[in-house]
Amino acid sequence: MRLTFLLVALIINTIARGDDVLAELPFGDIRPQGWVERQMRHDLEHGFVGKLDQLVPDLIVADDIYGEDRLTKLVKDKDVGTHNSGAEWEVQFLWWNSETQSNWWDGYLRHAVLLADPAHRQRVDEYVANKLATADEDGYIGIYAADLRYDHTTENGELWAQASLFRGLLAYYETTQKQAVLHAVIRAVELTMRAYPIGDSTPFKTSNAFAGVGHGLTFVDVLNTLYRLTGDRRYLNYAVFLYEDYSRHPQPEEDVQLDNLLDADYRFKGHGVHTYEHLRALTLAATHDDDTRLDQALVNYLQRLDAVTTASGGPIGDEWITGRHAHHGDTGYEYCSLQELLHSYAVLLQNTGDPGWADRMEWLTFNAAQGARHPDGQSIAYCKTDNSVEMLGHLDMGNPQGEMRYKYSPAHQDVAVCCVPNAGRLYPTYVQNMLQRHDDGLVVSLYGPSVVTTEIDGVDVSVRQITNYPFEHTVRFVVETARAVKFELRLRQPGWTESVALNGIDAEQGDGYLRVDQRWTGRTEFTLTFDDAPEVTHGDNGTAFVEDGPLLYALQLEHAERTGREYAPGGFVDRLFEGVDPEAERYQLSLDSRFERSAIPEAPRWATPPTLRGALYDPVADRDVDVALVPMGSTILRKVSFDVADNDEDLLLHVPSPDWRDQVIYFLMTD
Repeated sequence: MRLTFLLVALIINTIARGDDVLAELPFGDIRPQGWVERQMRHDLEHGFVGKLDQLVPDLIVADDIYGEDRLTKLVKDKDVGTHNSGAEWEVQFLWWNSETQSNWWDGYLRHAVLLADPAHRQRVDEYVANKLATADEDGYIGIYAADLRYDHTTENGELWAQASLFRGLLAYYETTQKQAVLHAVIRAVELTMRAYPIGDSTPFKTSNAFAGVGHGLTFVDVLNTLYRLTGDRRYLNYAVFLYEDYSRHPQPEEDVQLDNLLDADYRFKGHGVHTYEHLRALTLAATHDDDTRLDQALVNYLQRLDAVTTASGGPIGDEWITGRHAHHGDTGYEYCSLQELLHSYAVLLQNTGDPGWADRMEWLTFNAAQGARHPDGQSIAYCKTDNSVEMLGHLDMGNPQGEMRYKYSPAHQDVAVCCVPNAGRLYPTYVQNMLQRHDDGLVVSLYGPSVVTTEIDGVDVSVRQITNYPFEHTVRFVVETARAVKFELRLRQPGWTESVALNGIDAEQGDGYLRVDQRWTGRTEFTLTFDDAPEVTHGDNGTAFVEDGPLLYALQLEHAERTGREYAPGGFVDRLFEGVDPEAERYQLSLDSRFERSAIPEAPRWATPPTLRGALYDPVADRDVDVALVPMGSTILRKVSFDVADNDEDLLLHVPSPDWRDQVIYFLMTD
């Protein structure tokens, strides 16, 4: 695969280019347009992004967990959306609604802001005011009453509840510049830093910890944003302290702990979403601390990450990694893991300046993440696999529990209402990272229809991308300045393209970027074209894939649909899908096959994408079958990997397939 490749060079650059920092722009400076805007608007108006509070009101509306319903030592039971018996061990889950609420409001807030929707913005204003009103006299904003806060010896959601809430509040501040919001978050964060002082506290030294304590390490997200907003180095220092303290004490989620990362024999085994979100804490520690062990730890983490990532970019997350290596047929990935890994890639991009991480962001977004959404935008798959021949609730891998993660649902309330809220954060994360600042100007890292408005040397500047990317490989840029200003505009050269053509402007090429360094005046237009053709690429164990630019293509499989639980408001249901086309499931692919692009629709979208026409081989009928492949992101049931029809040793290194629990990673060196 072209993007599960040559990771060694990318890792080396991650460390060697650590000083080439890219600054994230304030939230709201970059806005979606074209198909991205249309999809996000549909999600806000007609999908779970805008209606989850109506679908699960008991979790989002009824439980005022940051206010009147804060947790105390007397609370032993709470409705968290799934079975709760009130047993003592289940007290560990009582923070769940803070995650559900804050992550959903975060995604909802960002959609409302980016789409400039007045009605939804009014709801957001009311929400923020409500949360600020929960602050105590000392500035505390969180989910615990005075008898519990900052005095935890066991499982808790203290830092996690604050992190998930404050991320959204800071985004709101950036787009409104309401100083009261920033002041409230800073007061609350400073209170936490005093409660757990550097060198004189151990916030992660707990017994019987579970998910909440581990999620608490994402408090570094808030610290990282506050450092960007204020320039106060104390916030970065505190982020490093949290990572170091997390590494010192036994944790149920231990994949990111320093000693384990430095152990050459250690394999990822934890809950996937924790493993991928913790990469952000490790990245901040490694790039902002002089301890060379942290550099090596980051290198080792990234090498292990490649082993647990499927062809589509989805990382093992169904739910625990358990020492496995990813395999396209039976490796499930959780939607939460997709969002958290995307966010972690963004932090790697910002702190290293290496465009390879932007390649991975695009690949993950357009393939694994888009491919785990139902095309109507009303539901997602909690867990999904690259090859998906049925979605009937559970993946048949000898799991006697039969948990219902493998279906499409607008809430997944029978499992946990965590993936759906996180799904609403994914496209805002992509949009937020399309463009960054560097010392001499701006960097276009991700492509897609959008517009950014910012200032350079006090001059208003806008950069517009007019494109149907990723469905097409041409981007028309319009750069406008209020008056003449000199700056360098860097344009990422994707790792999947052989060459690029820039028409209408001159540029220098190097280090994965095209660099346009000039004095910009008024309106400047130019076009960037990526040269590439559909390609059959090698997979593992005698398999092959079809790719075109940043898209992985799939054979759609016919299915029969049945519905499950119905939600109010009407129209939202759980959906299960059974494959009814076993013949297509057996099709194979020749490594010398050729596929041709269809004409691109005038307004392409995932429901009506361009296709690749070519032939697959039916080994039973011994004949070629003409097919039209579609982007993986346009499918429900599908095949993305195919057995190779011609096992030519000159073309393919064939490795017998071991048991799925013990896949062995290896590298294929191809032309």
